[in-house]
Amino acid sequence: MEDLARVVQHRAELTKELLAYFGSMAEIELAPDDDIFALGLVNSLRALEIVVHVESTYGISVDVDDLELDNFRSAARAAAFVARKRGGDSHS
Repeated sequence: MEDLARVVQHRAELTKELLAYFGSMAEIELAPDDDIFALGLVNSLRALEIVVHVESTYGISVDVDDLELDNFRSAARAAAFVARKRGGDSHS
């Protein structure tokens, strides 16, 4: 149970960090599950910036197979993706 609590807390921290980043890009306040693509807040250049930010901030490599919109559609989904790539979240 302690491991699950740690995973949940880690995911919440990642979501908060990514939410702040997404909000600064969009210049509006977003909720963790707001779909930045459906809201029209992200174009292809911004999407690339998100990938570069995730790679450099979290020390992961985003492979071609990872370039699915669903991985970056919201702060919550991006946090789940980062956690999976880091190998620290099997509860995605």
